Amino acid sequence: MPYKVPDEDAVSDAIRSVMSRNPHVETQTEFLRLVRKELSKADLEYRVSGERIRRIGVEQGIVKISIEYRESDHDDLPHICPVCRNAMSPVMNRSLEGEYVEIKRNCTVCSYTVGKKVLVPGKYTFSRSRNAGMSPQESSLRKLRKAGAKIREAIDLIGEAVDGTELQDMGGEVISKLKDAVSSGEASVKTISAEIRRGGTEPNGKTTDRKDI
Repeated sequence: MPYKVPDEDAVSDAIRSVMSRNPHVETQTEFLRLVRKELSKADLEYRVSGERIRRIGVEQGIVKISIEYRESDHDDLPHICPVCRNAMSPVMNRSLEGEYVEIKRNCTVCSYTVGKKVLVPGKYTFSRSRNAGMSPQESSLRKLRKAGAKIREAIDLIGEAVDGTELQDMGGEVISKLKDAVSSGEASVKTISAEIRRGGTEPNGKTTDRKDI
């Protein structure tokens, strides 16, 4: 059976319409059914996945998600949120020896959180959000946070790939450059993010001529 993939605006409109009539939806299965039903009013051939409507709903600030967790066999803490595909942020704590250690990670956008014992989402509950939406500045910052998380994910993968091999030194050089790209130097994700927070870019992406920089 032929089908069409609706664009993000169409999905967002359908989610808003559903949440205006159903401020609380108990499961993702029901949420998906309602959104698909709404989309079918525009085109009977529209198809969308539960993961996509969840991600768009959170990304656009249309829904808030409550999560029930279940245990996982995975040991590695995720760099990218499995719920909304945004960046995870580490939460650090100082040990008795004075060292800073990571105790958990929180999603920078939704309510997903994971500690030393990795848990994964088992059930979602959706509620209507009162959020007014996302500004262009916040959209850019989210993309940069996600880019940083994916670079850190790449660092881990490269380290695992070359560990114990004769390419370990070469891999270390690549990892060093990637770390610089995330948080060091004038040309890094961290520097660009700081400039955006200061309002140092115009809508066309050009840097403004600011007197206070």
